[in-house]
Parts: sequence; structure tokens; C-alpha cells
Amino acid sequence: MKRSVKRGPVCSFELSSDSQREIPFIAEVVDDKEGFGEIRLKDGLHLDCSVPVYKLNIVALRCSDNAKSESIPLQITVKDVNDHAPEFSQPWYTFDVQEGKLYPEIARLQAIDKDCGDPYGLICSYEISNALDAFPFAIDEQGVLRNTQPLNFTKAKSYILTIVAHDCGMRQSKSALVTVNVREACISGLHKVPESVDYKVQAKSVKILPDVQVKTCKADFDAPIKSITSTISLHSSHLADGCDKEDIRPSHTLTRCDANADAVSLLPEPDDEDPTEKAVATEKYEFDGKTNALIVAADKVDRLVPETFTILFAMKHTKSNKSEHNIKENILCESDEKGMNRHHFAVYTRHCKLEMLMRRESNAEAAFRAAEWRWNVPEVCDGQWHNYAILFSNVDQVDLYIDNKKFVSTGDNPEILDDWPLHKSKNKKTRLVVGACWHGRNQTMTQYYRGHLSYILYVAGKVEQPQTLLCANQCREQLKFEAMDQLVPGEEAIFENDSSVLTLKANTAEDLSLLLQKVYYVNSIKSPTPGHRSFDVVTTVQCVNNKTIELKSAKGYIFVKKEADPVLSISGVSVVDSDQHLVKTGAPMLADIKITVTQTIDDEEVEKTSETYLDWCKVHLKPSRDIDLEYFSSPASLIASLHIDFEHDKQGILLKGLEKVKGYREILSKIHYFNTRADSFSKRIYGVQCAMNGGRILSNELLVTMNIEAAKPSETQLEEVIEPVDPQFDPVLGHFGGNRLQNILELDMPRSSAFISQQYDGSQGAVAGGAVAVVIVVCVGFLLVLLVIGVLKMREGPYSERRRNRKNTEGGMEWDDSGMNITVNPLDEVGKNAIGYTNEEESSDEAESFREDEMSEDDEEDDDEQVLPHVQMNVKI
Repeated sequence: MKRSVKRGPVCSFELSSDSQREIPFIAEVVDDKEGFGEIRLKDGLHLDCSVPVYKLNIVALRCSDNAKSESIPLQITVKDVNDHAPEFSQPWYTFDVQEGKLYPEIARLQAIDKDCGDPYGLICSYEISNALDAFPFAIDEQGVLRNTQPLNFTKAKSYILTIVAHDCGMRQSKSALVTVNVREACISGLHKVPESVDYKVQAKSVKILPDVQVKTCKADFDAPIKSITSTISLHSSHLADGCDKEDIRPSHTLTRCDANADAVSLLPEPDDEDPTEKAVATEKYEFDGKTNALIVAADKVDRLVPETFTILFAMKHTKSNKSEHNIKENILCESDEKGMNRHHFAVYTRHCKLEMLMRRESNAEAAFRAAEWRWNVPEVCDGQWHNYAILFSNVDQVDLYIDNKKFVSTGDNPEILDDWPLHKSKNKKTRLVVGACWHGRNQTMTQYYRGHLSYILYVAGKVEQPQTLLCANQCREQLKFEAMDQLVPGEEAIFENDSSVLTLKANTAEDLSLLLQKVYYVNSIKSPTPGHRSFDVVTTVQCVNNKTIELKSAKGYIFVKKEADPVLSISGVSVVDSDQHLVKTGAPMLADIKITVTQTIDDEEVEKTSETYLDWCKVHLKPSRDIDLEYFSSPASLIASLHIDFEHDKQGILLKGLEKVKGYREILSKIHYFNTRADSFSKRIYGVQCAMNGGRILSNELLVTMNIEAAKPSETQLEEVIEPVDPQFDPVLGHFGGNRLQNILELDMPRSSAFISQQYDGSQGAVAGGAVAVVIVVCVGFLLVLLVIGVLKMREGPYSERRRNRKNTEGGMEWDDSGMNITVNPLDEVGKNAIGYTNEEESSDEAESFREDEMSEDDEEDDDEQVLPHVQMNVKI
């Protein structure tokens, strides 16, 4: 600042103030003659906005006499600049909130700015810098922090917020961290119940409440707790049959449960005689109520339905519309085959009731007795699968079981109607129908059933025991509790309803939590039904004042994932070289066959061969075999030691029975192919295929080509050809020896597993391993007489048996068959039942089961040497 002073030179300026504050300024002379001076800030000082205005007085002093000029007031205003950022009082703040509540103000944050006044000294806004979408917090311009939605302790126990402040000059502060802790609200009930649990088949079981916590809040109870109980219920009624059961045929289920062996399945089941059939054992049938019906074959069950019987069936049925509500829907009906429409017996639904008609026949006592029963039960129309059992002892004792629970009769439920016996009729034949009723007068079906049926089992003349029904309908998926031995006094674990309901009782909520954490879902079915099962948990608290309070129930789901199907693979050489001589004596077909089973589990391929059971294997020739020329042999002793049956068919061989892979492989590797006319084929193609899991899983088909080369005659063979032939000697008769007549006489008799009745030379090959029994059926009596005469003449021939057998090594299977064709098939057993001869050197090594831990290679070689053809029990004329 410069000011002019007249009248003489100026030597200095003086600054003064009315306040006691130090004056931070000095005045210096710039031009003494002109009287110009300058006011500046003292060295080392810094002005801030603490004193925004300085009011000073200034005088000038003349040089000659230090005379002072008049005092001039001076005002200096300090102008603010934004050289300070806002600051929070502390770098970290912590606050606690209760879950489930909305707070209008959790806290009020404040930042200060050392700058003065407006705008730089004022805080204009606050910001949560780490906020994302749907972040449950907000802060306003005054620094008020609040939550925008109720907080959940389970979702997050705490939140960390980063907050900054801005002054009005838009200068930003350093971040301050704010931690908001969520305090869990005390809510009585079950916590940490999973919404879903994944069940893996290979695990066999899974915990359904692994981290559950039971809480009881003091505010909810007016007295101390005496005990606390939870009931876990497993629900799978939406599945067919209501739950996963044994994956076997319904008729076999009763057999397994020691029920009547005469139980008949009235719905089709896979054919026991054809295990290669792909039908599913637990097939479900849907009836449309218009056209679907099944007539039960007359030879399947005896007519009429007797006065004592048991019927079991699984049904899923829904409510009909009003127009169809009064119509009978016949599940099972027996009526006159022709002439009349009389219903002798029927089980049907009507008005959402399960009803049964049982009319006594004309030979019954002429009395007015019970003939119709009507059960009013909710299960009939609830659209869920249920198992029903009707136990009919007599007209005065009829019991109904639904899902293994006996229906308890009341005064009017069931409603029972009486009737007279049926009158006599000339037409006594009846027709039994599933899904409708046959009206013989019109020769049409009527009163169709609309719904689903899983099975219908019928036992005539017997009432099954309740424990049998419980076994037959037992679920293979259930709850399991693994701490029975850890229960303390006051604690209980009780199962109900096939272990689908479990009740746990404890003394405290903490103890009940530990018990619930040990509850498992288990499923013993190899291939359980994929999909979900639900479970719910109902908890009640009993106080010491006997007051009972029910807590909020919890619910969850168990998801059974579909397991990757195992892969059954067959491998081996695809080309087998043989010759005519070997084919006559038995050529190995699958000596190096390999069978493997693998399964993908958790994206890894796991070997399952050693633990897998096969249902069947077949070896079929392509094209089909000539039953007059071609046949097979098998290791009969080995087969007898296993659970496998050996059968011939037009295509080849069928092995069936539940047995491990190793057993099937050993049998297949020892099967030999025979052809009595080896030159009839230059090559033979055959395929082998196996199945597992009830025939549901099929292997690949391994195709093998057997090349049959012409045999090169040796010098010994040439000498035998030159030898004179006994005109009385028939090679075939010589080979089969004196037992030919015995075989003829035993033609229609039941056969044991093997017939061996002739001495043999063990060095003469597979055919000479024992005399082969040949069964011959001769339709013309004259040929039978001639054949017997031929046998008698053969036995008087001059050649010894040993000589005959030696000749038959090459030609024993050739004879004059102009009069008949003999079809030969493998025997069931070799060497065990020989009549009059036992070769001690060839002991039955192959009788040892493959189940033995070790089997020497020598034993396997002995088995190969004892291969003999089997004789098929049929003769083609």
C-alpha cells in the first residue's frame, strides 16, 4: 500500500491498532521525498481466517524533527483461499444396529474445514464411496447415516462403509471407515435350515440339517422350558408308488417278504423267461377313462374270485368333474362273459370313495348278507400315489390298509350294503378286467377307470399278514438318526411310518440343535428316482407350567440328482482262426473276452467291474444256427457253482442269472463251438452282448468272425481212411455205445444236469472226453424198432470200444441221417455223473467256484480240456 505525504521528506511510518493483538504488518518507506510507503506482511508470518479484518491507524514521521502526521485509519481484509481439505474427527467409527429394524439415524458424522467462511470453509456434502446397487445404507448432506432396508444377521453380520466429505469448494476429505455391526435378533424357532440339500447316489446318505440352530427367546416364554421337541417329516408322495421302493417286480416283492407264493400280478410284468426284455419292473399304467382296459388271461387266475382273498394295488386318482362324479370307475371287475351283465366282484371308485362289490355265488347260503363296502377316505382323490390292500377273510371281516395303516371303521364308514346271492345261470364263465368292466350281454367294455395304477397283486384263498404288507410297501428312502447311543436321560428319538417321520426330544434348545444335526436322508435304491423330496420340521416347546408353544415351522428340499449310467463294455479279438478239425472237436469262441464296467462320478471315470452284477449275456450266431449241425459246450461244473442258467435258443446261447462280471467272463471264455459238418461253413460270425441293472443297461455288441479253414489230413488220418470198415459198425452208434437204447428209453424223462455213461480215452479230444448221451424221438414206431435192432447189433461187433473211439476221433460225428435229424445241444455238466467209469486224472477242478480267492492256471487248463457238447432235448423228424 502506498500513500503520499506532503511537506517534507518522510523517514518512517507507524502502524497502530486499538486491539491488543499483534499487528502482523509493517509499513516501509519507498520514496521519502514523495512520501510513498508500503505495507506488507511481516517475515515468517502466515495469515489465516481467524482474524478476517484488521483495523489499523497509520502516521508518517518527518525526518527532520520526527513530527507525526495526522492518523489515518486503515482496514485490511484477509481474503480466504481453499487451501484446507475437510477432516473427520477420527478415522474409524463403529456402530451397532438390531437386525430387522429401520433406523432413521444410525449416527451423525461431522467433518470440519480449516478454511474460513463461504465457500471454502463450509461442508456441502457427504458420500458413501463404496456403495453399490441395492446397498442398504445412505448418508445425507448433514452427515446423517441410516439404513434403507432392514438388515439380516444371517445375510451379513457386519458392514464396512467408506465415507468422504466435500467442502463447498469441492475439495474432498480423506476417507473415514464406518463399521456397522448387525446384532442378531432373538427370534424363537429354527435357524440355518437349508433351502435345499443335494443327494448323490454314491454317497448313500446326506445330512438334511447340518448347521441348524434352535433358539428360544426369554421374551416369548413366561416360564422356564421343561422340554423341546422337533418332528421331521419326509414327503415323497408325488413320486410313483409314493416313494422309492425295491426296484424289482411287484410279484417278486411278495416273495421276498415271505408272502404266498401264489400271488399273481394282474398288470403285465417283464417276462421271466426272457431277461433280455427291456420292460421296466416298476412300470406305471395310465388309464384314460374311455378306452384303456386290460383283460386278465383266463389261465392266469382261477375263476371265480374266492370268498377269501387279498388284493394289493398302488393308485393315483383325482377328482372327476360333476358329470362323471356318479359313474363307477372300475379298477378291477369280474363279470359274466356272455349273456348277462352281472358283476360278481369289483373294486372301483365313485363319489371319491373306494368301493368294493363281492356277490356271493348261487351255491352260497340263501341269506341277506354284506355284499358292498364303501370307504370314504380322502386319499382316493388327492392326486397322490397311495398303496391299498384289501384283506377279505369273509363277508363279516373285511380290512382295508392304506399306506400300511389299517383303516379304523366308524359307525357309518365304511357303509355296508347287504344283498342276496346271485341266482343260478347256465353261463358260468366270467371275465376279469383291469381298468373297466365287461358286459357280456352287449359284448362291450364299460365303466372305465381314469387314473394311474402301478401294480395289482392278487392272492386267492389267503389273507396276508399285516407285517407282510409292511414289508411289501416299505420305502427304501427314509430318515436316519445316527446318535441313538448318545441320548441322555430326557432325550428321545422315535421313528414312524417306514422311518419317514422322526421325532426328537431334548431338554434344551442347544441339545435339540445337536440332535437335529445328526439326521440323515438315506436311499438304498441303486438308481433312485431323480427329482425333489420335501421335508418339514415342526417344533414345540413345553414349559414347566405345562404350557405348550409351537414355534415357526421350517421347510426344505432334498434334490436327488440323476446319476450317470454305468457303461458296460465288452472287448476282445474280432477275428478267430480255426479249422474244420477243431470245429468238430470244439473251437474256443471267446477265449480272451474282457468285460468292464465304468461310471462317471464327479467328472471322473471310476472302475466298477469288480462290484457289478450282470443279469444276462447272450452269444448269438449271425445268421441263426442250424440246430441240426451246430451246438455249443460250456463249463458245466463252473455254471453249477454260480447263480447262472445256461440255455440254448435258435440264435445261440443265453446265460442268465444275477452274478458278478468275473463269473460271466469265465463262462464265456470257456464256451466252444461245434459243427458236425465242419465243411458247411468257411466262416461263422457271432456276437456277444450283456446286460445289467435289470436289463436296463446294455453293453456294446462284440462281433467276432471265426474263419474255418479246411483241415490238412495227416498220415495217421490217411491210414485210418484206408483201413477196412466193419460193415456192422455205425460210427455214430459206436461213439455213443451201448447207452443209445437207454437214451431212447429216457426220451421224455426229466433230465439231470448231465448224462455221461460211456468209457472214453482221455487223449481223444473234447468229444472223446466222455460218451455223449443223444436223445432221439422217432415219430414212426417202425423206425424205433429198427433203431433198437441196430443198437443190439452194434454191441455185438468185433471191434473193441477203444478201437471204435479212436475211429470216431475224426468221423464219430458223421452218420447216415437220411431217415432222421438229431439236434445236439450242450449238456449241463461234464464228468460228475458218469455211469460205471471215473477218470481220476481228470478230477473236477472246474467245480471250484470263481469265488475262490485264487485259482491256478492249471485248473483253468483242465477246464478247457473237459469241454463236451451238450445234448438238446428235442428231435426233429
